[in-house]
Amino acid sequence: MPVKPPMRQDQTDTAAKVEEAVLAMIEEQGVLNGINLNEVAKAAGVNRTLVYHHFGSRRGLLRSAIKHELRKRQVQTKTPSEPMRLGARVVHGLRAILEGGSWLRLTTLLHMDGSTAPRLMPNADTTLLQLERDRALGLVPDTDDLPALHASYAATVYGYALFREIFARDLEIEVEELDARVSAQLERLFDPVTQGETPGTE
Repeated sequence: MPVKPPMRQDQTDTAAKVEEAVLAMIEEQGVLNGINLNEVAKAAGVNRTLVYHHFGSRRGLLRSAIKHELRKRQVQTKTPSEPMRLGARVVHGLRAILEGGSWLRLTTLLHMDGSTAPRLMPNADTTLLQLERDRALGLVPDTDDLPALHASYAATVYGYALFREIFARDLEIEVEELDARVSAQLERLFDPVTQGETPGTE
């Protein structure tokens, strides 16, 4: 398979403009309006042909914008390797998603469009091994269905991250305050360790 030659600086600048335009449109218009390549090209001040040349398709553009957002925000997507109580792991996941800006909304758009990539749970195999280890250490509830446990807390975190601004509006709470309060509640809900008990001890 031939190696794709690196983009020249002007090509890189054009790609960055288009990616920024997509991120701005998502912020302003929301997820359900979708992404129209003509509108993206207009917002970026480039020819629509260039958008197709750089990204190939709407899905290619969205995937590129996701990577651009994660790089820009310097988001760490790796699962923590050290033993963790489940509540702490859930809160860590929530914070990582909130730091990722529009990536979850962009990924949701892709999946609504029928795409299978990027994966919503890219580190699932690693996380399941860590959950199994942490269950043996008494940091995770005793369950014989770790995949369902993982899906349950992922659904909770993703759902809150997608709708947090709506929740805050309906509850008449500032978003940042609600983030902190929800994080505290999630840690209590998912943490099997009695408060004040030292993890891994009896």
